[in-house]
Amino acid sequence: MNRDPYAIALNNALTEIKKAYPDVKNSFLFTKNGTIITGDQETDTKTMNNILASFQTMKEKAKVIGNLKSLHINGKNGKLTLSNINDMYLVLATSKNMDKTHIYSITHVILPTILKTLETFAHTHLQFPSTKNLVVDTLSGFFAGDSVQIDAEILVDWTKNTDSRARMKAVLTGEQNTQEIIDHVRIETFGGNSTLCKVKEINDQTLKGKNMIRIPEKVCNTLEIKKGDLVKVKPLL
Repeated sequence: MNRDPYAIALNNALTEIKKAYPDVKNSFLFTKNGTIITGDQETDTKTMNNILASFQTMKEKAKVIGNLKSLHINGKNGKLTLSNINDMYLVLATSKNMDKTHIYSITHVILPTILKTLETFAHTHLQFPSTKNLVVDTLSGFFAGDSVQIDAEILVDWTKNTDSRARMKAVLTGEQNTQEIIDHVRIETFGGNSTLCKVKEINDQTLKGKNMIRIPEKVCNTLEIKKGDLVKVKPLL
């Protein structure tokens, strides 16, 4: 089961829906790619996988007449409803007495509102890679190259924050989560000049942990800065 904070929040939401509507027996969410996001606490993985396998079979057959957006099955012992919500699918297994208006409220009002709230919260509260003020040290010589050098701890911190955003996006969209690698930064001077540069870890052990950025001399000349100046540096996402 997905233990991403977003998936945990959805798990809690499904559990609360089940409490509010006792006729809901089981519920779970999966992505358009067939990845199970979460389910209420009483829905076991085997049940979810069986329903998911049946859905994938129906989805393949439905390609002939168009995409499968929703499905309602009235059985002897209850009802099964599948609804497409924000690039996800919600499965509800309910008693045969479950009111249609209640099912509609869950699939068209309650859960879409929860998803929108969680998405808004994610964009507002996720920690974004921040701009760093770093002290300039110049790189000179034939092997200076075009890349700037920054302390490894800063690069790791930026990468971790970027990966948390990627994981949230993966849960929202069902896409594969691939960790972002910070390989470019934007350097901006306090005079208003800026440029984009490749970045790598500082190779001079004596400069590590000193809040510095090593910049090739030709880039310094372009930015009109010199050794000891302060610049603003932000990762390019």
